[in-house]
Amino acid sequence: MTAAGKHACAENGVTSRKKRQKANPCGQSQEVEPQRDVGFKLAGELGQLVGKGFLEFSPLPWVWELISFVEEMYDLHHEEVEHQLEKLRDTWHLGDRPGGEAAEEVTRRLWAKGVAVYCPPPSEEEEAPWSNSGPRFYVSVTKAAWERFPVGAPAPPKALQRLLWPHEADRALSKEGSWPNLIRGLGWALAPPRSSPQALHADIWGNDRPRPGRVRFHHILWKRQGSHCNTQIVPGAFTDGETWEEHYTQMTTASAPCLLVDNEVLHRGAANPSRNWVSTCSIELCTRTGILAAKPG
Repeated sequence: MTAAGKHACAENGVTSRKKRQKANPCGQSQEVEPQRDVGFKLAGELGQLVGKGFLEFSPLPWVWELISFVEEMYDLHHEEVEHQLEKLRDTWHLGDRPGGEAAEEVTRRLWAKGVAVYCPPPSEEEEAPWSNSGPRFYVSVTKAAWERFPVGAPAPPKALQRLLWPHEADRALSKEGSWPNLIRGLGWALAPPRSSPQALHADIWGNDRPRPGRVRFHHILWKRQGSHCNTQIVPGAFTDGETWEEHYTQMTTASAPCLLVDNEVLHRGAANPSRNWVSTCSIELCTRTGILAAKPG
């Protein structure tokens, strides 16, 4: 498996809340490809992941060197990142996206350590007009991963491979004998203290290549020290990043120490009402099918 840099999110990844007369029923617009040669439990997990867009795991079920790498980098750098961002708090409102200038400055300071900071869709108020209320941050250690794994990242464990790549088109080796799958990003999502919920969004999609009834962009999220992820998801809402007013009433909270999410489903980070920075470790993957359709959100 090779590594690819994290895409900075484009502005069209967040849309204003729109009204329409009738919404497509969530989870009914995607025809799930039949699964072959998989066990009953795995088939059920694949069906939910493809149909609803997420799975919950308790505890984190995989031992993978890449997971350990992200946790190692978090332990090394998270306090410094948070300290630097706090020092730049007065600039968070500047630029096209909240926190963008602060993220660029922290990236300049920490680039030599293999650390970069980006701004995903911001937090927003929960009442009309749903204005942006502050930044969210994503800390990328993908550059550091290139340095640690110069010939390619370690393959995931067999159990995770079966869940990620049940289709031959996505798991067959290339002619050169390498994995046909990419790492889109390694790092952690970061919510400042007293943050409203994040704007509802999809991270990536392929407008001219509709979702083929299987997952193209996997996102592994996990918490450390016994806490839970609380990502809010609209089950089955694969809308090419379009958000509608009714989606906000259809959200459910995926709550578990580890989540596996399809990055094409509408989702958002939950509110952080505490006085502390809150982090969620993250590995984003892209299958061979996804490479052909990738459009950053």
